[in-house]
Amino acid sequence: MMTLVAEQTFAPPGPGSWFLDPTHWTRPVTRFQVEIFPDAFQRGFGESLRRYGSLLEYLEAGFVNGFPYYCARPVGAPREAVGHPPKEVWDELARSHPMIRRRLETSATVFERKLWREDLERWDREVKPAAIRAHLALLAVDPAALDTPALLAYIDRCRENQIHGAYIHHRFNVPALLSVGDFLVHAQEWTGRSPAQLLGLLQGANPDPLGADEELERLVGALRLDTTATALLTSAGEPGEVVAALRSLSGDTGRLASAYVDRVAYRPVNGEDVGDPSVHELPELIVGAIRTAFDRLETPPANDLDRKTSELRDAVPARHRDAFDALLEEARATYRLRDERGIYADLWAIGIMRRAILAAGRRLTAAGRLADPGHLVEAGYAELRSLVESGDGPSGEELAERARYRLKARYADAPAFLGGEPGDPLPPEWLPPSAARLERAIGAAVQAIFAAPKPRTEERKVHGLGVSPGVYEGTARVIRGTEEFGRIERGDILVTNSTTTAFNIVLPLLGAIVTDRGGLLSHAAIVAREYGLPAVVGCTDATSVLLDGARIIVDGTAGEVELVA
Repeated sequence: MMTLVAEQTFAPPGPGSWFLDPTHWTRPVTRFQVEIFPDAFQRGFGESLRRYGSLLEYLEAGFVNGFPYYCARPVGAPREAVGHPPKEVWDELARSHPMIRRRLETSATVFERKLWREDLERWDREVKPAAIRAHLALLAVDPAALDTPALLAYIDRCRENQIHGAYIHHRFNVPALLSVGDFLVHAQEWTGRSPAQLLGLLQGANPDPLGADEELERLVGALRLDTTATALLTSAGEPGEVVAALRSLSGDTGRLASAYVDRVAYRPVNGEDVGDPSVHELPELIVGAIRTAFDRLETPPANDLDRKTSELRDAVPARHRDAFDALLEEARATYRLRDERGIYADLWAIGIMRRAILAAGRRLTAAGRLADPGHLVEAGYAELRSLVESGDGPSGEELAERARYRLKARYADAPAFLGGEPGDPLPPEWLPPSAARLERAIGAAVQAIFAAPKPRTEERKVHGLGVSPGVYEGTARVIRGTEEFGRIERGDILVTNSTTTAFNIVLPLLGAIVTDRGGLLSHAAIVAREYGLPAVVGCTDATSVLLDGARIIVDGTAGEVELVA
């Protein structure tokens, strides 16, 4: 049996300094995910770093009591090393270590070639379409109709698809981050402006955070011409019944409703694990998104992006303005990869995997082996296969206890570092210019994902990072788990621990966003800027201070959230 996190021992999963990942999961992950993620992550990210000539060989991933930790493994460094070697040792390594020399030679060509453009073109032409085809092929199979051997074979296919999805996601890490980090580093030096202001210039560069705007737009167009469908959409029926009724309509409306639902339904609501519910399990979110799009005015709100860009460009010294324009163009070109890697690669694969596991879980529940089909997601892969094939494996109570642990465990109880805090990175001035530029750019982007301010809570006010400007007053909807997302109503302010790309389905319903964790390039920050929602992230304790249902004011410029009633 698992014990609560406060009673767990946190030991580093290997030599070196390990840091907690506070942004990509909302709770400890399942054993199924623990078994899949580290290898796929390390292979994909390692290949990406090698392609660009980074001196980081890979990030080693490990899970402690279900919480994710990473350890940086520099090229040529022993696993127990913390921090960089003395300069004379480094200079000798740079001359004599073959792998370090190859990395430095590679990094010298990256910016001239604009290597990220090659990767973006490959993503659009080859990788993304192939991922979509693979997902749709798996969704074309009804796991409930399969006999046991066929179901096990289908589970294997879904698992391989999930592993491949995680691999290709992280294979595109560097092209997704490099240009944005490079723009941040240079533009800050030239203007002295905050990273939040500079990242605001990327608004519009990620125009479809949900990966289903085209399908939704076509559906709304059909709904406006179909009075029967409109009556269904605006009825007081149960959301699941409304979705089913829209899909069953004849003609274009039913076909387009099915196309939209199929595109969004099998992705986690807010997480990157088979333990997180998929969108179809909360049909009120699907109905809410369609209703919001249907009611939206045809004319979008005015956007002052051009004015902001011009004003910031004026702050750049004249001799650097052409470079500023070029760097901004490259950052805008690759910015969408930050979200698209998740939308089209591993998140969809995770939702499809969960669909298969729940189909097996329902059989075990009908046989009296489990109390809840959802408890099967708590099994490891070998355990799951054994349970489906013969009924042998962990008891129903053991799986239920694992589910209870993941529900109750809190990130606040997990240490930020294991094995000591990390040492200083290699000083950029020790490196050739292109290598120094590459490492600074990647470092700036990673910092913008993970870094958050120290807590500065006042009696009725919390502080964090203002990542999307504007002021909004509304009702706080404090969401502590994905099962609560169905409580969100239009115009609410989402207050939650953190968000992932998966939660984009709820964006059309929101007035503002507040999170405990996350940085300037966290998913919440990116999508808030894209949708023009005021947002404050990295508040540390917003979910504890702000009361559910209370009236609050979010100031996305000042980075403050105040309880007013």
